[in-house]
Amino acid sequence: MILTNTIVMYLYYAITLFFGGAIVYNLIKTEKAQDAVLYCIILMPFVLRLLRLK
Repeated sequence: MILTNTIVMYLYYAITLFFGGAIVYNLIKTEKAQDAVLYCIILMPFVLRLLRLK
């Protein structure tokens, strides 16, 4: 059971990293300031989850 929990935890962090990376990619690509601010706001929960803060 502990092995399953560990695998699920690592998959959760991998998915979070994937979507966070996609948001960072869009943040770098954008030219509009308003969109950049929006991407930064959306990115915050993903960063906090990767740092294991909620």
